[in-house]
Amino acid sequence: MFKQFKEELIKLHTQYHRHYIWLILALAVANRFTGLVRRDFWYDEAFTGVAVKEKFWDMIMMTINDVHPPLYYMALKGFAFFFDYSVFGIRLFSAIFGVLAIWALYLLAKELFSKKVALYASLVATISPFAIQYSQEARMYMMLVFFILIGAYFFVKGLQAGVKKYFLLWGLFTGLSMLTHYMGIIFSAVYALVFVTWRVSEIDWSQGGGVLGKIKLLLKKVLPTKEILLGYGVAFLVFLPWLKMFIYHVSMKGSNLSWVKTANFGDIVVNLQMFLFGTPLGEMSSGMPQPNELRGISHLSIRMAIAMLFGIGIVYLLRKEKKEKVISLLIFSTGFMFIIYVLSATLPDQQYFVARYLLPAAYFIFIFIGLWLSRLRGFAVAIVFVIYLGLSSLIIPLKNSQGYNEMVLHLDKYKNNHFYILNAFDYVITKYYFGADRLTLFNYDWPGYNPAYWAAIGQGLERTENYEDLKNDPKALIISNKALNRDNQYFSTQGLVLVDQYANILIYRFER
Repeated sequence: MFKQFKEELIKLHTQYHRHYIWLILALAVANRFTGLVRRDFWYDEAFTGVAVKEKFWDMIMMTINDVHPPLYYMALKGFAFFFDYSVFGIRLFSAIFGVLAIWALYLLAKELFSKKVALYASLVATISPFAIQYSQEARMYMMLVFFILIGAYFFVKGLQAGVKKYFLLWGLFTGLSMLTHYMGIIFSAVYALVFVTWRVSEIDWSQGGGVLGKIKLLLKKVLPTKEILLGYGVAFLVFLPWLKMFIYHVSMKGSNLSWVKTANFGDIVVNLQMFLFGTPLGEMSSGMPQPNELRGISHLSIRMAIAMLFGIGIVYLLRKEKKEKVISLLIFSTGFMFIIYVLSATLPDQQYFVARYLLPAAYFIFIFIGLWLSRLRGFAVAIVFVIYLGLSSLIIPLKNSQGYNEMVLHLDKYKNNHFYILNAFDYVITKYYFGADRLTLFNYDWPGYNPAYWAAIGQGLERTENYEDLKNDPKALIISNKALNRDNQYFSTQGLVLVDQYANILIYRFER
């Protein structure tokens, strides 16, 4: 019975193996295109939504003030126009790049190793909570990942075939990644390290003669080739129109990154944990994200297991695979992370070690996992995926805000009202959903604080420092994402009445 079953499986595999990637891509579409409006925008996504609703040059000025290159916003503005800049349309753009990233990952892993490795890596990426999360986030990270992966694919093809057009394409996509997020600039340095690794592996040391001869042989191999210089030249030309703004942003010395904690070396393992199990969705505006918690399993246990398995995997694969390819994969993944760690640890006020900034590294880790899985028997691979899915099912979900997506369907009910918002973060979110014309900011904890310099708020902000303005405005409604049951020196709840509630979004007014 078992033998017959096994023969049937082999027969099915032989018949359909060429279609596996399409099944994986179909699964990627299913788990990235569904649930796009299940939760509200959080602050960063609301910034995106506010930006693309602006006129083109106003949008560009917002990106300059927010210290980001413009390509994502420019492309998204054109795409989301056809969806009236809705939550669905804006997130759909990221979801499409999330699927394209799986396709690019497959091509890269297949070029580096084999189709089997590519399929396993693609499947890991398809079901990774972290990869799904950022495929449904209205930010530029998944677009960045796609450009880096497809660029790396052409780079590897160029290294293996020595064909100039592949280096041209690598340079083009590298330049586009740099125009998407500045992590693309840092990642561009990784290619030079991979190039050196690849070239050194080709050296026949027996041909070098003495020490001086070996040094000459080494220098001849590691010096940039015309093709490498051509690729970097193309990347520079693509980025050149934005170079002046980049220099301006560098001069700001990370002034908008005060929320990022100082990096330590152990954060590399913490980020590997995030790559596998994700971070809490959409509630990260107040500080650094942490890994998702798994029911009944401590963070320390997870990190120890990851560090041990990753270390064993590296040693094993270095023995079984071509060393230059395994080392290149490690440079693309942990090497990139290490560069970001060193920059964050050594440069003053330059903290960049954030999981979502390191998202490209996650996809190279997925290739590493795919390579390791390709060395196991089919039954063992199935067990690994069952364990991974089982652990992922233990993720403790964070209750996300859903009220804005619900309330926006009932705006006609409030056409004669004016909304007061009680903090600057919520103001930006509400500005995306309702527009700024009907909003006034009253900072609940500090009325004197003026966030007009925030890129998403701007000088047109209407605000008040006088509590009586809220209390005496006959059209006033107060929007809050938590119950207003606490007085402070600036705000009294006396006479405050709850008039509507949409999930976690509460609507109050003062009794007249």
